[in-house]
This record gives sequence, structure tokens and C-alpha cells, in this order.
Amino acid sequence: MFQSLVVKTRNLMLAGLLVGLGQVYAQRTVQGQKWDNTTIDFQGPETSEMAMPNPFTYYRLDVTFTHEDGFPIMEVPGYYAADGQAGSTSSTKGHVWRVHFSAPKTGKWSYKVSFKAGEMAAIGDDGESAGFMDGQQGTVLISASDKALPDNRAKGRLQYVGKRYLEWAENNTPFLKTGADSPENMLHYSDFDGNLDAYGKLGNKYYQLMKTWEPHARDYDPAASAYTWKDGKGKNLLGAINYLAKTGVNSISFLTMSIDGDDGGVYPYIVKDDEAFIAASQESRSWSKAVHQHRFDCSKLDQWDKVFSYAESKGMYLHFKTFEAENIALMGKYELTNERKLYYRELIARYAHHLALNWNLSEETNVDIALIKKTASYIRLLDPYKNHVVQHTYPLGHGKGKDRPTYEYYYPNLVGQQSELTGASLQLQVDDIYTEVKRWVLTSEQSGKPWVVANDEQGGAGVGITVDESFPGYTGKMKPDNRDMIRHKVLWSTFMAGGAGVEYYYGYDTEQNDLNAEDHRSREKKYQEAAVARKFFEGLDVESMQPLDGLTSETTNYVLGNDQKIVVYMPTGGSTQIKLSGKGWKGSVFNPRTGKTEKQLGSVSGKLTAPDAKQDWVIVLSR
Repeated sequence: MFQSLVVKTRNLMLAGLLVGLGQVYAQRTVQGQKWDNTTIDFQGPETSEMAMPNPFTYYRLDVTFTHEDGFPIMEVPGYYAADGQAGSTSSTKGHVWRVHFSAPKTGKWSYKVSFKAGEMAAIGDDGESAGFMDGQQGTVLISASDKALPDNRAKGRLQYVGKRYLEWAENNTPFLKTGADSPENMLHYSDFDGNLDAYGKLGNKYYQLMKTWEPHARDYDPAASAYTWKDGKGKNLLGAINYLAKTGVNSISFLTMSIDGDDGGVYPYIVKDDEAFIAASQESRSWSKAVHQHRFDCSKLDQWDKVFSYAESKGMYLHFKTFEAENIALMGKYELTNERKLYYRELIARYAHHLALNWNLSEETNVDIALIKKTASYIRLLDPYKNHVVQHTYPLGHGKGKDRPTYEYYYPNLVGQQSELTGASLQLQVDDIYTEVKRWVLTSEQSGKPWVVANDEQGGAGVGITVDESFPGYTGKMKPDNRDMIRHKVLWSTFMAGGAGVEYYYGYDTEQNDLNAEDHRSREKKYQEAAVARKFFEGLDVESMQPLDGLTSETTNYVLGNDQKIVVYMPTGGSTQIKLSGKGWKGSVFNPRTGKTEKQLGSVSGKLTAPDAKQDWVIVLSR
């Protein structure tokens, strides 16, 4: 378990605690495992979330870890952790300062602590020694991991390696995702400390959208008890994650800041006054009126980490959407402000150690291109684990004018060495998906810095991925089940274009939508078929394969291949002619709805025929 190691490490750190300023620390030795979360706690100044000076801005904790071989050297930011158990105690005060170290190598690591103080020292490079643990040195002994799949720790860190797919560090295999993009307000959950039933906006009306995740209470696994808090809180959300994992989903997406957005109830900050916050949320003035913009809720953020840790133990990728279009400019539209720097420092210090994640600068955006570049550079510099950084935008045809610029405005100015972005999070109309995924895969490759391109939101805002016809809450009166179209134009089109994967967005005009959804069973069939596609492509050497448009006579087919293997996706089956180079090709028919190989074709020379002309089929050719 993630937590067992943390407890072990914390107990080790309790020996020889500081009793006064300037005291010299004894050399400490901490033990951990490769890729695990080795948490090291230090006793710093006794303070509180609302103290003066502000512990979140006045102090800066950084710990530099150096492997015995001399490389790598990693400077890991730390943070104020109240009493060290805030997730369980809801404490707002204490003297615990914490750092999370995820070691990429076994062996002996040395560490040295920097603890500085001064006005806004947290986001600067200066500051005077704050005493306490400043200058302390110690040792971390890292052994091999004993974790097993699906736990991400069995695969290591997911890394950007200059290719169109992220790769797992332990085996260098590419990562493909099929995930849940909705609900974006996953963390507006009643079991988290400090969450209020703030107002969110659906259409022209305001609704209170606090979640209980009750539909997934039955999916909670008692083996996950170590990830609950305060006598069993969190079970329903952990159940939702367990359900998704069992259904074949390997990615979850969530906002960490929705103040003044579509749902104003997700925020890492301390609320000034509960009633004032709720009232302000209905007027979209919460940021300016109702939260302390430089102070963070330690207990809530610890509880978030419990959920993220459990998700990783189930093999999940964490898609951090750090802003949305409605609030991205609250911390400045043109400059990298202190508020934005502090926000990202807190996220990185608390969560960057997780092994599979991306920092998405905003779900849709309208800020200046220069700010996107500055923010991406700031994150890449501060994040010791160099996690994936992406930008999401509006799709073509989604409004007009400077307030809703599309990827046509942003990506040409961000691709290649122009920015520290390592990928694109595409929002697309369904008919554009294949063309645009392929376009940005190829454009980025031609720039000399291939992007990891994912299709993370699809269709009109009201439709997206609709509710399954078999779901008990389906009425057919809102939007009809679009399962076949999604399989064709969203799922297979993305992978066949060289995309790294999909996340499914729940349309606003559906029974379980992007804000009010609490039951992922509403898209179960679509998630099952997504897992079929992902596993199919995981069985291929996708890194060596390219889209081969024009190889078949039927222009609606998608073709992906290399000189040894060709995959033909036929959206309506039937027959087509294919231009094959050389001889010795054999074929088989794969069913994208069931995941089964239905038929062996034997030798193939020029004509491909699917079992029928009513459904989609996949022909796999091997030489």
C-alpha cells in the first residue's frame, strides 16, 4: 500500500526531532522502494494555515536528492503539512513540513535540505535561512519495488521521451489511454474537508452540484480501507475509481480549480466565510471575494492525495486540469503572477511524485500565448519528475472572437521548441477527429519535437458521449445512444491517426452530464469497447506504424501500418481493394465490438472483405 511506506518513513523521521533553532541534526537514514512515495517529514516552525507570516508564502522547503552514482540529482519542492495527519485530523496547525520523493533508481541516495524564509520566498530563489532543518543532510536507501500490476509502481514513471507516446520507465512500452473526461468536478465531493455546496452553472441557471458518489457505494473494495479518511470517508469515490478500473478505464480527468467556473465547488484554498462563498459563487465572484488566495487547505489536499494514490494503485493515469476557460484569467491573462506560481508550486510539491499524470494548463483557454509558454516553462523547471505538460483549447466552430480562440490560434505558436509543452489535449467536433489528430501528430513530428496527442473532449457540448441505451437512467428523450458513431469517429479514428488515446466527455444535454454525473455505469458499454480498442493497439508495435491514407479504394477506411503489419478499420464493413507491397501477406478479421478475432483470411493479395456491410470491422494483415 502507498500509505504503509509513508507511515514507516514517518516513524523513522521522528527520531531526533529538532527542539530549538540552530540545533544540528544527526544524520538520518530513511528506507524506501523504487518508484514508491517515500515521504520525509521535518519539524519546522510551529504555525497554522492562517498564521502570520503566511507559511505558504514566507517559507520555501526544497530537498536535493543525489544518487550515489552522481546522477540523477533531483531538487524536490516540499510543503507545509500542518500536524502531518491533517487528512485524518482536519488539523489546521502544526510543525510538520513534508517532501515526497519517488526514486527512479535503487541504491543509496544522499539528501540535503534547504529551508528559506522571506517575503514571497516560496516562489523566489532568494530568502534567508529559516533555521530548523535548513542544511540538514541524510541518506535514503532505495530497494527494488515489490509491487505487481495493475499498480503503476510495477511499471515505473510514465515519461515523455521525445515520441508521440509516453513510455513506462521500467519496460519502455508506450502508454495508450481510454479514460473518463467527465465529470470535470469529480473532486466536488461531500467527504472532502472544506467543500461547500457552491453554485455551478448549467445553461442559464445555477445549481448546487455537490457529489456523494452514492451510485458507486457498491463498488467500494474493503481492501481500499487504507485510502479512506476520518473513520471511513471517501468510500464512494474510491468505489467509482474501482468500478472504472474493472471496466477497463485507465485514465481519470478532473479539475483542481473550478472557482468561478462551470462548477464553483473545486478549490484548494481556504474559504473566508462559508455563507459568503456560497452567495458569491452564484455571482461568479468567489475568487475575488470569498477565498484566501495565498492559503491552502491542508486536510482537503491530503484527502485528495488519498484518492490519487488509490487510483494509481489501480493503474490509473491522472489528468490534472488545473484551470478552465471561465477562470484561467483570474490569476492574470498576460503575466505569470505570484498567485499562479504559488498554485502550481503547491500542486507540484504535493502530487508530482505520482507516476502517471499530466499537467493540463487549462480546460479550454483564452489567455495570451506568452503566458502559456511562461507557465509551461515554470512547471517544467519546478517539477523534478518532468511530468507531461499539455494545453487544451476550444475546437473549430466553437464560438467566435478573441474570447474563444481555437487550436488554430494556439498550437502553431506552441509546437516544437517554441514552448515546453510535450503534447496537445484536443477538443474536436467528431467529424474532425481523424484529420486533426493526424495533423498535430505529423506537424509536431516535423517540428522536431513530437507531441503526445490525445482526443480528450469530443462533439458538441450538449452531446459528447451519450448515455448507454442499456443504462437504467436512459430515457432517449434527451440524446440518443451514439455508441456506434463514437466507436467509429472518436475511438478508432484517434488510435488509427496515431493518437495516444481518448477520454470521454459527457454532454450537457444528457441524463448524466459533465457536472451532475455520479454514475459511470451510464457509459459502461462505451468504456468496454474503448478497452477493447486500447488492448488491440497495445498488442501492436504502434511506435513504428503510421497512417496510410489512400492505401484502400474505400476512402472512409482508416489504415495504419508499417512494412510488416497493416491494420484496416472499415466503418461499414463490406469490401475494398488494398495496395500491398510485395507478397506473403496473411489476414484476419477482428471484431471491434467484442475484442475477438472472428475469422482467418489466409493469403491476401488485393481484396479485403468483411463479414458484412452493416457494422464496423477490422482487418489485420501480417507479413
